[in-house]
Amino acid sequence: MIKVTRTRLDPGAPAVARATSKTLELAVDDRHITPTGAAAIEAALNGLVGDERTIEDEGC
Repeated sequence: MIKVTRTRLDPGAPAVARATSKTLELAVDDRHITPTGAAAIEAALNGLVGDERTIEDEGC
């Protein structure tokens, strides 16, 4: 699952990411993206992922 949030970040850091084997969280500076834009990116990326199986689920 991919989650996009808006938050105030330090200048020079428009976005940061944190990933685990099951999730990806993108934090985007609220000065650079609207709430609608964040929701659209989240929906588009989750649509590309398809199912939520991980490498561990595949036995790799």
